[in-house]
Amino acid sequence: MEDNARPKLLVLEDDEDFRESLILELGARGFEAYGSDNWKNLDKDRLESTQYGLVDLRLNQDSGLECLKRLKEGRPDMRVVLFTGYGTISTAVEAMKFGAANYLTKPVSMDQVVDALLDVVEEDDPVKNETESGERISLARRESEYIEYVLAKCNGNITHAADWLGIRRQSLQRKLKKFPPNR
Repeated sequence: MEDNARPKLLVLEDDEDFRESLILELGARGFEAYGSDNWKNLDKDRLESTQYGLVDLRLNQDSGLECLKRLKEGRPDMRVVLFTGYGTISTAVEAMKFGAANYLTKPVSMDQVVDALLDVVEEDDPVKNETESGERISLARRESEYIEYVLAKCNGNITHAADWLGIRRQSLQRKLKKFPPNR
């Protein structure tokens, strides 16, 4: 594939090592990727021919949401994905209002980034309403499964898991007594 036939991708990320890793990895996956650490240092002449954007929500000198607005004002057809290590529902909603195609929370795999950029829909929806036997899954079961997932990610550390879930440690302990984890 010729370089000029590759889709152009802007990476706005203030962590230089991470940005360069993203550029290399996305370049290996077929994009002509380039990046910047903030809006001011961005080569704006390249934006006209850029089809995709990957923007960190928290940049040292800029807001990722503000950069998203500027990108969409200049290129309404640009597919921009916001990603962050500090995801909240309110910023996700705001990002979608400003035209983000997707909102990812770190850590994120490169496959997830590429799928979000290219609008790939997974065949197996991770949020199914029924089990294989057709039995409906209750909200309590969903909550219990998610708590188990978070606990596993936190290596069983209840304090860290409670912080991740945004609840008090005591509340998490009550939930764990009600729905003990499968071991």
